[in-house]
Amino acid sequence: MKSITNNSLEFQNTNFAYMEMGGQTWLLAAEVGQALGYADDKAIHRIFNRHADEFTQQMTGVVKVTTPGGMQDARMFSLRSAHLIDMFARTPKAKEFRRWVLDILDREVAQGNVNPAFDFKMHVHNINVACIHLEVMRDIWRNELDPALRALGSPIAVKMVDRLDACAQVNGVRGGMERASGLKGLQYH
Repeated sequence: MKSITNNSLEFQNTNFAYMEMGGQTWLLAAEVGQALGYADDKAIHRIFNRHADEFTQQMTGVVKVTTPGGMQDARMFSLRSAHLIDMFARTPKAKEFRRWVLDILDREVAQGNVNPAFDFKMHVHNINVACIHLEVMRDIWRNELDPALRALGSPIAVKMVDRLDACAQVNGVRGGMERASGLKGLQYH
């Protein structure tokens, strides 16, 4: 990874000292947090940790950076993952930051710096994550909510029973994407 000198991205009062790696622009988590209006980067790390299963290795990583206190580990986010972090942020600046990141991504695509091709692996990963969440919801439904609602005589239990078995459809889509992409056995549990 090399640092880009004399180049910066600016969002309001945050000046990103971005890096480039693998043809992508990467932002420091601390600067993303600052741009979103958080007091420190702990909020960004909490958001990331709560939703880590939604990020691929191509979206985030930890690098060594030089700080006044010496070399330290710092989390980096690609523009795509900075946008995802922002989707979970609840600050007054979040909406504007989302637009800004998308404008930067559009500019990168227009300049040929980003390959906008369909990324089967990423989409299969996202389908796997959705399936994991659906399976958890289905298990909670079957083991806790359905029996409780039936005991109360609620008609909701009957209406919901087929709705929470959507994982079968998700698995079908996942299999189709694996066949179409030639990527077999992509599992992210």
